Amino acid sequence: MHLHHLTVQAFGPFARTETVDFDALAGNGLFLLRGDTGAGKTSVLDAVCFALYGTVPGIRPTHRLRSDHAPTTTRTAVTLDFSSAGRRLKITRTPKQERPSTRAKTGFATDEATVQLHQHTKTADGQDQWDPVCANHQDAAREIEAALGLNKEQFCQVVLLPQGDFAKFLRSDAKDRAGLLRRLFGTGRFQELQTWLTTRSKEARKELEEALTEIRQLGERIDQETRTLRPQDGETPTRPAPDDPAAVLTWTQQLLALSHKAHAAAQADAVRSDDEHGEAKSNHEKAADLAERQARHLDARTRRTALDEEAVGHSQLREELDRGRSAQAMRPLLDGLDRAAAALEEARTGEHQARALLAPEYQQEDPRRLSAHLERQHAERGRIEGLLPDEQLHTQLGIQLEDLATKEQQARADLDDAEKWLAAWPAEESRHTSAVDAMNRATDSIAHLEQTARDATARHEAALLRDSLATHLTAAADEKTARATEALQAKQEWLDLRERRLDGMAGELAAQLSPGTPCTVCGSTEHPAPARPRADQPTREDENKARTLHEQAEQALTKADHEHAELAEQHAMAIGSAGTTPAAELATTLQNAHTAHKEACDTAASLPAAREDLARLRSEHDTRTRLHQEARDLLTECQTRSRTLAQQQAELTRTLDDARAGHTSLPARLADLTRTAGHLDHAMATAQTTTDAEARHHDALTAADQAARSAGFTSRDEAADALRTPVLLQQWADEFEQWGKEDAIVTSILTDPGLVEASLQPAADPTAAAHALQQAEARLKDTAGATRQAAERVTALTELAADIETRLAGLEPLQHSHRLADCLASITSANSAANTLSMELEAYVLAARLEEIAAAANTRLQNMTSERYLLVHSDEKEAGRRGRLKGGLGLRVLDTWTGTERETSTLSGGETFTASLALALGLADVVTQEASGRPLGTLFIDEGFGTLDEQNLQDVMDVLDQLRAGNRTVGIVSHVPELSRRIPSQLNVRKHRDGSTLRPLTGADL
Repeated sequence: MHLHHLTVQAFGPFARTETVDFDALAGNGLFLLRGDTGAGKTSVLDAVCFALYGTVPGIRPTHRLRSDHAPTTTRTAVTLDFSSAGRRLKITRTPKQERPSTRAKTGFATDEATVQLHQHTKTADGQDQWDPVCANHQDAAREIEAALGLNKEQFCQVVLLPQGDFAKFLRSDAKDRAGLLRRLFGTGRFQELQTWLTTRSKEARKELEEALTEIRQLGERIDQETRTLRPQDGETPTRPAPDDPAAVLTWTQQLLALSHKAHAAAQADAVRSDDEHGEAKSNHEKAADLAERQARHLDARTRRTALDEEAVGHSQLREELDRGRSAQAMRPLLDGLDRAAAALEEARTGEHQARALLAPEYQQEDPRRLSAHLERQHAERGRIEGLLPDEQLHTQLGIQLEDLATKEQQARADLDDAEKWLAAWPAEESRHTSAVDAMNRATDSIAHLEQTARDATARHEAALLRDSLATHLTAAADEKTARATEALQAKQEWLDLRERRLDGMAGELAAQLSPGTPCTVCGSTEHPAPARPRADQPTREDENKARTLHEQAEQALTKADHEHAELAEQHAMAIGSAGTTPAAELATTLQNAHTAHKEACDTAASLPAAREDLARLRSEHDTRTRLHQEARDLLTECQTRSRTLAQQQAELTRTLDDARAGHTSLPARLADLTRTAGHLDHAMATAQTTTDAEARHHDALTAADQAARSAGFTSRDEAADALRTPVLLQQWADEFEQWGKEDAIVTSILTDPGLVEASLQPAADPTAAAHALQQAEARLKDTAGATRQAAERVTALTELAADIETRLAGLEPLQHSHRLADCLASITSANSAANTLSMELEAYVLAARLEEIAAAANTRLQNMTSERYLLVHSDEKEAGRRGRLKGGLGLRVLDTWTGTERETSTLSGGETFTASLALALGLADVVTQEASGRPLGTLFIDEGFGTLDEQNLQDVMDVLDQLRAGNRTVGIVSHVPELSRRIPSQLNVRKHRDGSTLRPLTGADL
């Protein structure tokens, strides 16, 4: 992967649009990304990661990516142009962010995160163009991962080499190393395989136990089936142990043989019981037949005696039956006579009741005079009905008068209300007009007050900065004085020590003399009187150490002087902005300005409502004036109409009172007339009904007398006495017929030869025969049940024996499967002696990967450390460790100069950085080869170079120069001054109060 261009807008510390041309920076294959702490060097790497994966390294939220310095109208966006896998792609992302709403005057709207991916192509005429690929987050993620061959976790580890993480990785224990390696190499599948093997081992054990349990359960069922075997069926074999399946099968076969024998014996018993049952059944049937014939003959003799006793009163009953049948022909005439008499009585009662409803003077009148009275009632009803419209008009006039009275009262109230409101109008108008004028003046002053508040805010902030800088400036001056004193003292100590060394140089040179060796001063090989060194004689090392302390003190003084000068300049600028006014006084001024501005805003905020209130009041004044005139006009109209309608109503009242004749209303008078006419009409009808009933009763009486004499009765009353109900007559006739039939049947039975013969034999005993039959049936059921039970036992044992044979056939594969699965699970879980390394499967794979990483890292670590150090992978368990991995992820350092291994935690700061960098580069190589095998065209190394001495730095730079081979670009993120002198191609990140900026630097700019 090669980066070409990066553009950020309102991202992180960058308030404006900043562009990075990686092609220009990568001309030499190595460039430096430098800047002060907090300027935003790492934010450049965050932008690259965000463009590719939509998130930044670590777990920081994307909604905090927006620059706090950027205007609210500028949207955060990142665009990255890069090449990978033969494709050149450009991706633009924006995170989810809020912006001022364009629809509402206040509030914010939320813009969702977006992504756009384009691919570089050429047109038919050779022109460059960007073709869209996708604009969907899921599709873009698939395209990016396919192009790079790395997920986000791998990209952040192999491209954005985080040195702090690898120093931690270098010194961490096996558990922490496993966490990183597991994420990078995706070895979770090996843990899943180990888990699957463990689960499969448990499942195989469970299946084997279930099979053995099924065999034991079959043995239990066999034992239950054979408990009914009798001792005479044969000696029952002893049940074997449940853990011996083969013995259970033999035991089952022995029991099956005994069951066949018992079944044959039960079948023989059943045949004998069936013969005995047939004989008992025949005897029972014969005894029952004889008892039945003897009982029939005895019953016939008893019935003969009863029939003879019934025949004594038959002659008198037959005579009464004949008279009843003769009187039966007169029943319709006698019933008609009774009905005519009842109708006559009912008619007379109705007429009496109808006349009782009439007025006393009409109750004794004959029908003709009642008819005349009815005619007069009809005439009066016609006259009253003609006056009904007048009564309705009278009622309507009353309603209208009530309505006019209500309207008159409402009009008078409306008139009074309008007069009161109009009287208060002038004062109310003046008050609202004054309030609107005051709000207009407040609105006009808001802009001035807002500017005043901004000026006061700026001066107050400058004053706070001035006072803070003054404190820091005093401290910086003290620091500068202290450093000057220390530098002067260090210089004096160095010069004094140097002078003492020069004074004792003769003794130092004499200490180097040896017999026969020429003197370095005079050349003589004889040294008769060499000078003796002083007791406090300084050495060269002492002088160099003192000079180093002096140089360090001078550097500290220079730094303190620089910091003091910068603070002095900043303090002077702050005084120019804030003046000498105390910050507390400026804070009071700022508070007063904010208060005045807020009061003006609060007053102006009520202006629209006040204007609306004034307009509403003026509109209401017009409405009240109109309503006042309308109420006056309505009051006059109501008074005039009321007088007219009252006069018309009085005339109608006199006419209607005469027609009502004391009733409450004309309908009431009509109802009374209607009721009286109805009573007259009803009385006339009932009188006519009575006359008709008397005629019908006389005719029925004459017809009944004639019919009685014709039927042979002396009178109508005699015929009535002879009447019997048809049911009783039919009952007598049926009794005569039934007696005759029973007489014939009894005679036939008593003369039957078979029954006569049976009556002459001794009495039969069917009970004893039935008891013998029951005993035979019981024996038959017992033998049949025993036979059925024996057959069912044979069938069940046959099936169970077959089931056991089937289970035994499938038991051996289950045992083999369990042994294999348990062995593999034990090996992969490091619970078996066969696993000589005592490492779980995933740990073994991770150990192999770590060994590859260590080998890849050593190719560079040797060059970085002048072939002194090597990383050694260790399979040993950590002391006291009980974790799941069980060792295999240890790292130690081999010092080839001494031949000893030691812990990585014993490395110095510079050595730790060198080893971490080598480890990071080795991991990048291995992960890249594992993930996609595609070469990495761009690498970033973040910080750590400040811990290196000059020689180590030169060795590391030599290795980084080797990384540039194969068209690879290496970007170093650091603020170490030495790197600024060594690397000409640089990208400088500068921080300002209003946001950071990016500036590329070349050799001419340095």
